[in-house]
Amino acid sequence: MKISKWLSILLVLALLLCLLPAAALADPEDGKEEEEQSEPVDADEAAEEAELPLSEEEEELPEAEDEDASAPLVNGEDETCYPMEGETVYNNGGTVYNNGALVYNNGGLVYQNGGTVYNNGGVVYANGGVVYNNGGTVYRNDATVYTFDDDVQQSRIYGAFHVTTAEDYSAIAEIEGLDENDMLLEGESCTIRVREGLVLRAVETDAGTLTENEDGSWTLEDLDADATLTLEAQAEAPVFDLAEGCYAEAQTLCITGPEGAALYYSLDGSAPDEDSLLYEEPIQLTEGCTVCAAALLPGAERSEITRAEYAFVTITAPELPDGTQGEEPPEAAAFTVENTGKTPAVIESVSLSGKSASYFSLSTEEGGTVKAGKSDSKTWTLRPAADLTRGNYRATVIFTLAGGQTVQLDVRYKVK
Repeated sequence: MKISKWLSILLVLALLLCLLPAAALADPEDGKEEEEQSEPVDADEAAEEAELPLSEEEEELPEAEDEDASAPLVNGEDETCYPMEGETVYNNGGTVYNNGALVYNNGGLVYQNGGTVYNNGGVVYANGGVVYNNGGTVYRNDATVYTFDDDVQQSRIYGAFHVTTAEDYSAIAEIEGLDENDMLLEGESCTIRVREGLVLRAVETDAGTLTENEDGSWTLEDLDADATLTLEAQAEAPVFDLAEGCYAEAQTLCITGPEGAALYYSLDGSAPDEDSLLYEEPIQLTEGCTVCAAALLPGAERSEITRAEYAFVTITAPELPDGTQGEEPPEAAAFTVENTGKTPAVIESVSLSGKSASYFSLSTEEGGTVKAGKSDSKTWTLRPAADLTRGNYRATVIFTLAGGQTVQLDVRYKVK
């Protein structure tokens, strides 16, 4: 029994002595190398998962002389790197001062000087480089920015502010002095200019100051934030080519208004709207009326109402009976002024003209008013002078109507 036990122990020891040299000669780093070769580093995966900073062990490793210069750099949170031309950086929350490199920015801060940045939610200060911006904020100074979120406000010039409008006012006004992205540099001003045929009644802004100019435009300046403009425009009032007043004959009235505006009018003095008469051709006026017109233009308030009263009168001269030399002249005979229509007729004055004018006398040379739809045969009368010798006497009576038109009537008187 004792001999058998010792033989077993000796066999085990011999086996251990045979295995010991092979284990001692093996390289302790071989397993680690195999492990690293089994999982190669993917640049794309590094870009996606680079939010984790480099491990302390990797930071302490010295750079290998044959390191691949084109391998992407991964800049983690709270880290800073200064990539140069030809390098690629995946920035995951850190700060990158880019001098010609290609940077994929995923939430970090990049100072961009001439390189290309694909920005996905971070902040980029771009000075002359190219930025492809997907939802981040870009402060650009002469850089080219491509935005893919349909919101140009995400791309802005450092020290400049967006100027937008509360509604689409392109049909009524234009803003001069903004760049192609509707931005205004700090310290500069822009001008809001209304289009022809319109009036800016009011302009409001939620940033900066506004000043109304003598030409009807407004100046926006002193911006310290993005500004939204609210405009209130009104169409200019229509213009009548026929002066209001009193006329003896039918007249033609032409109405003009802002280009593109619809002109509505009424003949009874009521305020016109879209249910009123639409002006399409000159209006023939034959009797007294009150014409009111307004212009309607999309995007603007209805214009002020243009109003004019037109009266039409018929004036008839009296027939004087013949007189006899040495006898008293006939009684004064009246002129009949008939006003048809719904507007009062105004006579400015009455006068005599002609070689024999001094042989007649008027009851008055002053004017007067004939009410709408009425006649007057008492106010203006004519009587020949007394002690006239035989002969025919003739004069012209001139009625001057409001508006400047005149009516001339011939009167005759014969003395036997």
